[in-house]
Amino acid sequence: LTHEGTEQFKNAKLALLNRDYELFKMQPNESIKNLYNRLLDITNGLLGLGKVFGQDVLVRKLLGCLNDEWEPNVTAIEESKDLKTMEIEELLGSLMTHEVKLNKKSAKLVETKPQEERRKDIALKSTHKEDMSSEEELEEEDYVLFAKRFTKFYV
Repeated sequence: LTHEGTEQFKNAKLALLNRDYELFKMQPNESIKNLYNRLLDITNGLLGLGKVFGQDVLVRKLLGCLNDEWEPNVTAIEESKDLKTMEIEELLGSLMTHEVKLNKKSAKLVETKPQEERRKDIALKSTHKEDMSSEEELEEEDYVLFAKRFTKFYV
């Protein structure tokens, strides 16, 4: 008698996988590929225990678990496609294409931030002396030149 073969173990595993399936949601910053692989792990586990899923059920589950930022894309797919006949590969292709666009858009937002937001402000401490020798003046000029170059380099 093997442990995995007992009916009680199968029922417990089925209940756990069913719970994972029902509560399945996209994680923050998760890629479509990782999302699909997680869903596939759950559905394959359920399939091994006798639960069968049609393509339409998986398509609807995948669309239903996406984050709010995907809502416009989900609505467009639901309105323009027949979800009963849509293949999961077609949906994944559409979602991955949209994901590339989202990633490009967020990369552009980072690039176009105003320079004031990207620049790190550096405060330099200065002292003022009334009577400076020529050597001290040269050191001060070197310091000012260094500060200007430093600012250009890091800004």
